[in-house]
Amino acid sequence: MEPIRPSRGKARGRPQFSTIQPGVSCLSNLPPQGMRGPRPTISHPIPSSQQTPVTGTIPWPPRSMPPPNGISQQKAPRPLGPRSGTGDFTDVTGVQTITESFKNLAAEDALVPLGRGAIRGRRQIDEHFRTPRPQSSLGVIGKQGTSGQPVKLLANYFPITSYTNWCLYQYRVDFNPEEDRISTKRGLLAQHRELLGGYLFDGTMLFSGTRFDPPTFELTSSRRQDDQIVIITVKFTNVIETGDYANIQVFNLLLRNCLRHLKLTLIGRNFYDPDAKIDMAQHKLQLWPGYETTIGRYEDNILLCAEISTKVMRQETVLDFLNQCAADRNRNKDWMINFKSGVVGTTVMTKYNNETYRIDDIDENSDPNSEFSKKDGSKMTYIQYYKEKWNITIRGGRQPMLISKNKKSVRRFGAEDTLVYLVPELCIMTGITDAMRNNFTLMKDMAIHTRVNPKERMERLTNFANRLLSTPDSVTELKRWNLTLSNKLVELTGRTLQPEPIQSRSKGYNGGEEADWTKHLRSLPMFTSATVKNWTILAPKDCCREVEAFAQSLSKAAQGMTFVLPRPVIFPMVDGKSNTFLINLEKVINESNPSLILCVIPSARGDIYSMIKRKLCIDRAVPSQVVLLKNVQKNNLSVCTKIAIQINCKLGGAPWLVTIPKKGMMIVGFDVCHDSQRKNISFGALVSTMNDAHTSYFSCVEPHESGEELSVHFATGISKALAKYRTKNGTLPTSIIVYRDGVGEGQISHVQKTEVRLMQTACEQFYGTSSVPFAFVIVTKRISARFFASGNRGPENPRPGTIIDSVVTDPTKYDFFLVSQHVRQGTVTPTHYQVIEDTLGLPPDIMQRLTFKLTHMYYNWSGTVRVPAPCQLAHKLAFLTGQSLRRSPNIGLDELLYFL
Repeated sequence: MEPIRPSRGKARGRPQFSTIQPGVSCLSNLPPQGMRGPRPTISHPIPSSQQTPVTGTIPWPPRSMPPPNGISQQKAPRPLGPRSGTGDFTDVTGVQTITESFKNLAAEDALVPLGRGAIRGRRQIDEHFRTPRPQSSLGVIGKQGTSGQPVKLLANYFPITSYTNWCLYQYRVDFNPEEDRISTKRGLLAQHRELLGGYLFDGTMLFSGTRFDPPTFELTSSRRQDDQIVIITVKFTNVIETGDYANIQVFNLLLRNCLRHLKLTLIGRNFYDPDAKIDMAQHKLQLWPGYETTIGRYEDNILLCAEISTKVMRQETVLDFLNQCAADRNRNKDWMINFKSGVVGTTVMTKYNNETYRIDDIDENSDPNSEFSKKDGSKMTYIQYYKEKWNITIRGGRQPMLISKNKKSVRRFGAEDTLVYLVPELCIMTGITDAMRNNFTLMKDMAIHTRVNPKERMERLTNFANRLLSTPDSVTELKRWNLTLSNKLVELTGRTLQPEPIQSRSKGYNGGEEADWTKHLRSLPMFTSATVKNWTILAPKDCCREVEAFAQSLSKAAQGMTFVLPRPVIFPMVDGKSNTFLINLEKVINESNPSLILCVIPSARGDIYSMIKRKLCIDRAVPSQVVLLKNVQKNNLSVCTKIAIQINCKLGGAPWLVTIPKKGMMIVGFDVCHDSQRKNISFGALVSTMNDAHTSYFSCVEPHESGEELSVHFATGISKALAKYRTKNGTLPTSIIVYRDGVGEGQISHVQKTEVRLMQTACEQFYGTSSVPFAFVIVTKRISARFFASGNRGPENPRPGTIIDSVVTDPTKYDFFLVSQHVRQGTVTPTHYQVIEDTLGLPPDIMQRLTFKLTHMYYNWSGTVRVPAPCQLAHKLAFLTGQSLRRSPNIGLDELLYFL
């Protein structure tokens, strides 16, 4: 049976390679293990070029710093001057014309977002781009709403109570010979700590409160493991003044230095505590607790946001996983595809040095016996390298090499991408697979440790802050930069909206404080019910008796909601194989042309499900429902009720109504999902409402390849939705609201500059130059913010409908947080909304209330969901297309919620 609750995650984007450069490896830069000896005396060759002295002082640093030999240190005033650093269409065919015109428009940026995560980790050109705040958020009350009951909340932010307003100097640091490992770079530079004074170093850039003279100089270090002399070139690049965006980056660099002093291990972007690991031997897993931390500038203060995190460390190597997949090769010819999909995009940790790498590809044509070129031009195999360098013997035989894009290469200097080749046998897997997610026992056992209630979460966050403020090295680091951190969580006032009225066909009700109206739904008539003329159930013949009983229960459940499901035609099949379904589906459609086909499948095999959906969503355009045999056998009335609701929705019915007063508004949701097998293909799904009740929908899916302009496809979808709206209503909508999911922080500038602009162009094609008022809202689910309310038993989750639009919001944005769900276990996660364009001019209070209303309208769940319904529907459609259909669906279904 298709899941009733909305899925909480989605496939992350994965950066792809156009070519693989075999033999290129950062490992080749490390020479064989040598005898360790005492450090030689360091000399400092300094260029003799003289600089004109610069006079003046700045208020930082609070302590004196001895200069490097031959380098004069001068505190300088902030420099003056610039710093571095028509017509109306009458039919749907007009959409084709619009599409062509979009392709001729030039996108302003070369960056092409493929959905959330697709360019994650790459340095952005406009990484501190700020969209101008829409006029609607600049009134007397700003972006704050007024509705609802005020509520006192705590947030997982710690105030930074004092800091020095400093002027920092930024230097570029190069190493000769080149060094790839940041830890080694830090060690080489640290040999000159006394000479350089206080500094922060991120692997490429050094930040100091002192301006060195001359602006470019060299230092000489010795690499410990082999006594290799390394020349370090330090070159002045920029002045970072108080208030600069880069100033906050330096705060974060300082914070990460402090976290290293807590003896935490960096895995990916976050720090984890291996000493506090939790062993789950029965599942061959370890859970490493850790922290996500970031410092940012918020409404009235600079705050440290801290959130607890858990890293799943599996007690198996990538080679073990390869062998598991290969063991199934006789039954599954796609075993290598399964292996790749289970590894590509994940993070692994190397056994020999605890370094982490994100796996970007697999090279089936290389193995540990393959040779790579060293810097001196000689060649050696990976087996030889690991034996000489790490005294490790590779025993796994033939195993395809893993490829990781060098973390620090292209994004800083525009240099050629460097690929790191890794041996599967030496890489421990992290994270969980789809098979693990489907293991109920495993997830239940894991939830004991990962679902942390508000009280325990607050305690762990406070302990973290106290640890940060009591570890001597961390305290020294903070004092050196005159930074004072509070260990008290930030207090703020939010507002809780009233429960939203919900309408059935006969009476109204609401979901109460838990925003759940399941009990009302089961006993009242649905708002509108579809008419079902005839429908068919396909099932293996040996379970037809159970199917008959299930069909009766389904009809009974539907009848309780005054939805008439006539007796179905049960079509027995010889077995439950995919080919059998394929043949019989074609036969049933040709003979009886049913309104809906329900397929009973014997097991949750993805290939059978995908085959059925491809047949009925692409080839023949028939609404379908797939149910697992075990659910048919259980014949549970609660499950039957949910399936009856799904069937009604898929045929055009609406289980309930939430009133939205504004007439003529079209509400759009958009999301992106990647093809499960073809890495360079993504699908953008657009879902829009087609009536004033917002119970009728239009949907379309636009495929696009990596490097293709997604914004064009988004604007094409908007054009199709407008054309369909006019066809159905005889007029165009008077206003539009777009909820855009699948956008990472670094992609907002691109969406603002291209997607919004192309949407305006699309609207002008329909409305003329006056266009149509619209609002464009970015929806972000993956956030670290958490909020806690006080209850009779201590800290608890805020109630659904809680709005936060002050203190922890961004002063440069029109944004707010909304807690829309009730959760019974763990801490509720809010959703962040950012209005990046608004010519509609709805007051902030109306925008917030509208957003909360829309979280009630996802018909797969009789309660609120985390995002507005059109957004959740777009995700559902994009996910179905990317995982199962892998092609755009048949347009014959575009007015039905066939993807629920």
